[in-house]
Amino acid sequence: MGNEHRIFIERLLITAAFVLLLLVFWALRSLLILAFGAIVIAVLIRALAAPIRRVTGLGNRGSAFLAILVIAIVIWLTGWLFGRQIGNQFERLGEAVPAAWTNLKTQIRTLPLGADLLRSLSRMSADNSNILERLGSLLVLLSTVATNLVVVLFGAVFLAVQPGLYRNGLLMLIPKSRRELGGQALDDSGRALKLWLVGQVISMLIVGVLTGVGLWLAGVPSPLALGLLAGLADIVPYAGPVAAAVPGLLLALLQGPETAFWALVVYIIVQQIEGNLILPVVQRHMVTLPPALTIFSIIAAGLLFGVMGVIFAAPLLVVIYVLVKRLYVREALHTDTTIPGEDDGAATLPRDQTEPSSPTRR
Repeated sequence: MGNEHRIFIERLLITAAFVLLLLVFWALRSLLILAFGAIVIAVLIRALAAPIRRVTGLGNRGSAFLAILVIAIVIWLTGWLFGRQIGNQFERLGEAVPAAWTNLKTQIRTLPLGADLLRSLSRMSADNSNILERLGSLLVLLSTVATNLVVVLFGAVFLAVQPGLYRNGLLMLIPKSRRELGGQALDDSGRALKLWLVGQVISMLIVGVLTGVGLWLAGVPSPLALGLLAGLADIVPYAGPVAAAVPGLLLALLQGPETAFWALVVYIIVQQIEGNLILPVVQRHMVTLPPALTIFSIIAAGLLFGVMGVIFAAPLLVVIYVLVKRLYVREALHTDTTIPGEDDGAATLPRDQTEPSSPTRR
């Protein structure tokens, strides 16, 4: 009876510890998604640092610092060359979109049942007395997102400069007998995340350029800003391109139905090019995620983590996808399965040469 009592107490303590861990995770979920965002950007920096290290012969820290400097110079040059033009176009975009929405409502009223549709929309929206409150909430949200992005950027710099320090520290939390497997799983997820990021950056650049050029040819105002918006929104699969198309179509409506039609054609053609030409080529060498799983992961991340969760939902899915295949399917179920980037060389976040090479050293 004493032995059964001891087993019961142990199981009760394990269950309590697991519940406590879930509660801590829930309380710190906003911090955890920021930490993951820093990891994503750090992996991107390390991806740029890898060719720099091969060409210059610099160590991990030196190549990471040089990669950060290159990124900063590119951003500065872009702002210097196009900053004023982009800023002016975004300013005009902010002024024109409300007018375009008013114009769209006017056109809706002329349609059968258009007035009923607008009345339904107005009942769903808040009354005018809440406009200032909603505007204040929006400003708070934007300031929070901006602050979070700054935190993510600073965290990414530290992670990119000393990846081995944090990698080994994380492995210290794993029992010694499983640290080698844990290190392999981290390396696998790091490689897959790097491949996904490289493919995503290529896709974003092509989508942004094609959208901007297409809208310029269609005669839509502010094509540079709209192209930049389309490229940035492409980081959120499926939902991002749809959201980015809304301001472009509203602006095109101000120019007339013909311009709106050609703007719609531009967005459809760009998405078809991305889906049927760009993504198949990129995913052949990068990471392919199941579409349905991607959609549900975006919804789940948005519910759990808010705006930052939506932004980092796809890379988070990449990591979880690889860890499940590596630790559960392959190790627990003993089933052969392919892991993205497994034969693609060294880990994305290599051990810092200045840190202990083995996580078991104290």
